[in-house]
Amino acid sequence: MNPHQYDELERLRMKNAQLYEDKHEIRKLLGLVCEKIDSRSDLNVQDSKVHYSSVSRRGHSKDRSRKDFTSPCRDSKQVQHCQRVVGECAFQLNRRILTRMFPHYERLYGFSVSDIKKKILQLTTCPLTNKVDEAERTKLFERRHKLFNTLRQFGYDKQVHPNFTEYLVNTYGVLKHRPFPGADPQESYNCPVELRRMAAECMPCSDLDNVNIIIDCLERLAEEDGKPLFI
Repeated sequence: MNPHQYDELERLRMKNAQLYEDKHEIRKLLGLVCEKIDSRSDLNVQDSKVHYSSVSRRGHSKDRSRKDFTSPCRDSKQVQHCQRVVGECAFQLNRRILTRMFPHYERLYGFSVSDIKKKILQLTTCPLTNKVDEAERTKLFERRHKLFNTLRQFGYDKQVHPNFTEYLVNTYGVLKHRPFPGADPQESYNCPVELRRMAAECMPCSDLDNVNIIIDCLERLAEEDGKPLFI
């Protein structure tokens, strides 16, 4: 190799090293931008928690009149069943969101939709060295941004609905027995129209719009997954 070729090779090596550093810096900056966007969006989270805490207290009031419901169910057992179905819808939506965000985790104990940002920061930081995996962090924030953008098309608000779904699950519970595969669509609750009808029969008017948003989002994610609404 003559001196000219050697100099050219060294120049290419230096340029390649610079490109690698630039790429790393761009990833880091992109991650910071995503975090900044999420920080702005999270400013109202506490307000929404307070709001749905008060909603929960109202939900247990014995003085609620029948006119709070759009279409009264025929008996208390049917009311309770419809409420559990609504709670199951909320649970299923949260489960799908978390599965989309963290597909490599079979168990999602300790994960919640309202704490996705916190979980991303935790999972991308080495507990021993505190070193941050910038590439993985950026990938997860981009995935979160894309997922919530999809849900936003159906009215989902990440400052409101993560807490609202938790409120539904905690207040009304979930189904004790999930439908078996291949069951009749109405019996398996795989019909969004039927779910909306049940919600209209048991939910107070003040919550019904948000419940329908939950069902719409669940329907969309189920379509993308190619799976039933309840899995």
